[in-house]
Amino acid sequence: NGEHPGMRLACKYGDDCYRKDPRHLEQFAHPGDRNYRIGLVVFKSGQQPQLKTLWDAFQFYDPDESGHLSQDEFSELLVGFVRSLLGAKTPTLEKAWEASGASHTGYLNFRAFAAWTQEHLGLEYPLGLEERSMSMRRCRFRRLSADGGRCSCEAYVAAVDSEDRALCRCGHKPSMHRSDFAQRTYSAVLKEVACSSWAPGVDGLVKVEDSGELDRLQAFMTASHKSTDNWTRDRGCGLHGVNGCQASCASRNRVRVPHGYLLVSAYRNQNQDLWTKYTIARTAIAEDCARPCKDPHETRGVACSGTLVTDELDKANNEWHLFHGTSPQRCKSICSTNFRLALAGSGATWKDAGKETGMPLYGFGIYLAERITKADEYSSPLPPETEQTPPVIPRDGDGEVFTTLLCRVMGGRTNLITTNEIEVDKLRKDVFEGSYNSVFGDREVSLGKPFREVVVYDKDQCYPEFLLVYRRVYE
Repeated sequence: NGEHPGMRLACKYGDDCYRKDPRHLEQFAHPGDRNYRIGLVVFKSGQQPQLKTLWDAFQFYDPDESGHLSQDEFSELLVGFVRSLLGAKTPTLEKAWEASGASHTGYLNFRAFAAWTQEHLGLEYPLGLEERSMSMRRCRFRRLSADGGRCSCEAYVAAVDSEDRALCRCGHKPSMHRSDFAQRTYSAVLKEVACSSWAPGVDGLVKVEDSGELDRLQAFMTASHKSTDNWTRDRGCGLHGVNGCQASCASRNRVRVPHGYLLVSAYRNQNQDLWTKYTIARTAIAEDCARPCKDPHETRGVACSGTLVTDELDKANNEWHLFHGTSPQRCKSICSTNFRLALAGSGATWKDAGKETGMPLYGFGIYLAERITKADEYSSPLPPETEQTPPVIPRDGDGEVFTTLLCRVMGGRTNLITTNEIEVDKLRKDVFEGSYNSVFGDREVSLGKPFREVVVYDKDQCYPEFLLVYRRVYE
């Protein structure tokens, strides 16, 4: 219709279309086509989009494929999708936006959207997120016959004798094939057992007793330590501490950097709620990364990519184990309720004199380190047990011990930054309104900086998996 070069007219039969000739498939958009999926489709009067899953609906109203809905996009979803299901019971935009939790960030991710539909609207709708393999995706096509029976195809297999090789050998499109995994509702996901490695029936921080697992965690810390060129001003001045003087003074009187780190104890964070939020966000980002995009999706390794801690990570989509150093109390709080973006810049980040917060290099977000040496800059001593708030973590021995978090982080399509020319607002916009999921700050080679950092602006992309208690080693 001339509004957009990618616009196509919606086929009036939608999911029930039986035509397979290339001319028809090129002329009309069908559910599952990229045009249809991201809303680049024109409907005739009285015709409505067919959105069989929550993921279909979310993508349809996210035409820029950012993985987040703005308030304007959410408004369109409310009118077009939710009203078709609830009619007059559809909440107002103001109430819905507030209830979804998006008013805090200005954007809504898929996990929060799915939770909102179930918790506030009572919808039991399939999530639609898929496993990576197409082999277990049954065909959901229903015939236009009297019995309305379903296609008997039990798994998608690309046709080899068809003009359109995207079709399954049963003659139906990939979009018509969905696994039982994708048919799960949000409430069903919440009931699933989280990790096979978790201690059954226990929530919260669980002490790691297995010697093999402790050895792996120690090996990970050791491999991540950087032994040279490892001081930054965030570690502080030997005379005035952190933020107590000018950067030039701190550089002349550098606080000594430990020679190594010794693991004292470790706690696995068994938090079903945070784990569910993370796994949904991880699956959605993996789906995003599989789509064609003008911004390249490249796999990036971190310092310990070759060192296995627990289960295999989704390395193809940049899932990493990364450190986050902070105070013991904040470590415990993050394990309970996840990160709070409102606290970004209030820790050991360098601040101007008299300021309570500083502007982090890549803007306000969640900063994670590939090296324990960098995370250790922001850690503080674990207080005596009598001075701690629950849960109490034993100090185990004499001398100071410190805490850090080891997090699973889903980087997805990551924005590589190698210069000092950093536009903070643009970095955030490229995530919430663009195709990127994270920032990968790598100024080591180009500028000779000591450390690389990863930043995410959406807390659902992080899962605080372990709380590590360690001792600094100087000899």
